[in-house]
Amino acid sequence: MIPHWKQKFALLWTGQALSILSSMISQYALIWYLTDLTGSPAVLSLATMAALVPQGILSLFTGTFADRFDRRWIMIISDGAIGLVSLMLAAAAFAAPLPVAPILAVAALRSVGGAFHAPCIQAITPLLAPPDALTRCAGWSQGIQTVSMLLSPALYARIPLAWILLLDTLGAAFAIAGVQLARLPALRAEAQGRPLRLWQDTREGLAVLRSHRWLWELSLICALFSVAFLPVSALFPLMSMEYFGGDSAAAALVETLFSAGMLAGSVLLGLWGGTRNKIITMTAAVLGLGLTLVLAGLLPPSGFRAFADLSLLMGLSAPFFNSVFMALIQTKVEPEYLGRVLGLTGAIMTLASPLGLGLTALFADATDVPLWFLLAGVITLTCGGLMLLLPSVRTCGRP
Repeated sequence: MIPHWKQKFALLWTGQALSILSSMISQYALIWYLTDLTGSPAVLSLATMAALVPQGILSLFTGTFADRFDRRWIMIISDGAIGLVSLMLAAAAFAAPLPVAPILAVAALRSVGGAFHAPCIQAITPLLAPPDALTRCAGWSQGIQTVSMLLSPALYARIPLAWILLLDTLGAAFAIAGVQLARLPALRAEAQGRPLRLWQDTREGLAVLRSHRWLWELSLICALFSVAFLPVSALFPLMSMEYFGGDSAAAALVETLFSAGMLAGSVLLGLWGGTRNKIITMTAAVLGLGLTLVLAGLLPPSGFRAFADLSLLMGLSAPFFNSVFMALIQTKVEPEYLGRVLGLTGAIMTLASPLGLGLTALFADATDVPLWFLLAGVITLTCGGLMLLLPSVRTCGRP
């Protein structure tokens, strides 16, 4: 017989999976629409910033709502608001070709919804699953997102933009249904009964984050990693087409291999759960990713096949870092502060990302693309070295 918590987890994440898939398809479609409409790297960078910055700033405070109010209703309201925004943009797309401004506005509004939704879904999992299953649950959750990444390009090529935006609204409805059908547990009564004190509660969450020295140091390491890797993830098509001289099919192959590697890593983590000492799994993943980035940056222009193989390995290593880090927080942080700590750690990493994107926008045209891969690899290896050298981080994953 399937354990009761697994039934709830499956119902919740079936709805989330459909919502994530529809959101990624719409995000992919809007990015390509902007590319075709403007051909401007500046507009694409602005769209990325619109999708990141509001969530990064608001996540400093939205974890407080996750700790004070019923997380189920926050998720339902967030999903409903995102679906409504997509519905309004779909109506505009049916009426006339979309200009740039409403697309940027919708990206920012969806980012606001994500700021409230993310700490809630992350903080609900420990209420469902036993501690020894959290890493596997994080692996399956990552796998759902990766499947969405794989399917998005194929579906975008076959569905008009306005219908894709309607599909995003339908995905939000499925997410709401999943939350309702799963009959999720509410927060503990003593946490829900307290009044909201936004600034004071946020300061309490920051104090808890700082009191866990391993978590504070690991969050800063993750921020450094975000600065290094996110810009490189946007340079994969340039590496494939400009440096190696490939075509759009070659660029698509590399993206597909990276996503396939992430899916394989997510499935493996979902089945295995990682090492007993979780920091060993994380450190090995970071060092492996750093090594593949360095090797990619050193390849000659004739080395496209090796680059494709390295992209597969990069994707394979990614879930063993992100998912295990999430499970460590869910396991070791006090439940009454979990939403705030998750929001703050998410904000630290999200706000670090635009810094790397800004550096890329300023200097990418003046430098060779392989140099960015090499620099990102060196910084990523440095992150792995810090995880080994800092005593609090090195010992935090012990059972």
